[in-house]
Amino acid sequence: MNQVVETYSRLADEYDSLGNTNSCWGRVTKHSLGLITLQEKYKVVVDVGCGVGRELAQLASHDSPEVEFIGIEPATKMREIAIARTAQYPNVRILDGTFESLPLQVRSVDYLYSILAFHWTTDPAEAVNEFARVLKPSGEMDLTFIGRYNGREFIQKTTPIFFKYMTPEMMVRAASLRKQLTVEQTYTLFRKVLGSQGLTVTESYHTYNDTLDGHWSWWVRIEGQLVNISQSVRGDCDGELKAAIAQLETDKGIPYTVHLLHVRLRRG
Repeated sequence: MNQVVETYSRLADEYDSLGNTNSCWGRVTKHSLGLITLQEKYKVVVDVGCGVGRELAQLASHDSPEVEFIGIEPATKMREIAIARTAQYPNVRILDGTFESLPLQVRSVDYLYSILAFHWTTDPAEAVNEFARVLKPSGEMDLTFIGRYNGREFIQKTTPIFFKYMTPEMMVRAASLRKQLTVEQTYTLFRKVLGSQGLTVTESYHTYNDTLDGHWSWWVRIEGQLVNISQSVRGDCDGELKAAIAQLETDKGIPYTVHLLHVRLRRG
C-alpha cells in the first residue's frame, strides 16, 4: 500500500478531533471550502480525496437531493468514516480511488473539487489527464493544495536536524512523497491538458500561530521525513525537532505559514 495512504488510514480516527479541526489545516480547509460554490447546473459533483467526508457531507446537506455527490478516497478507514457520515444522504456515494485512477465514467462529471489533497498525488500529469477524462466538456473544477514554499519557518529550523538523522537519499525519497509545485509549474501542468480558457491558478499565504504541542500533533502526520527515521533514534530526533521549532515562538505563538495553491476552471 502507498505509504501516505497507509498513514492516513491508520490516523483516520483523529480527523474529527478538536485538535485537528482547530489546527492550521482545519482552518485552511474551512478557507478552501469557502472557495466552492455549487451552481444549479452541477448535477454530478465529485470530491477527490474526500477524507472522512466532513466537507462532502456539509455540501450535500445544503444542496438538492437531485444532485449526485461522489467522494473518492484511497485510505480504507477514512473511507469507512466517510460512508458512515454520509449514510443519511441517499444521493452520496463514497468510492475507492486515487487521483491517478478515478472510478468514474468518461465525461460524467459536472464539477470536481479537491481540498488539500492533490499534493499527495504520485503522478501529477496522470492525475490531470484523469480530470480531463472524467469532466464533461462544460465541467468545472476547484482544487486547493499546498505549494512549494509551504512551512518555510519549520523547514529552515528542522532541515539540519533531518540531515543529521537521515542520508541525502532518504531525504530525497521522503520529499518525493509530496508534489509541491510553484504557481508557474501548476499553471503549465494544467494548461497542457485542459487549455488556458477559463483556467486560473492563484497562490496565497496563510500564517497560523499555535503552541508547540498544537503544531506537533498535525506536523508529524504530514512530514514525510518522519516515516523513514529509524525507531532507534526517533526519540532523540523528535526531541531536537521540538527544541528547534520552539525557537520560533513569539508573543502570538509559534508561526507556520501555509503556501496554498488554488486551481480554478470555469467554462461557462
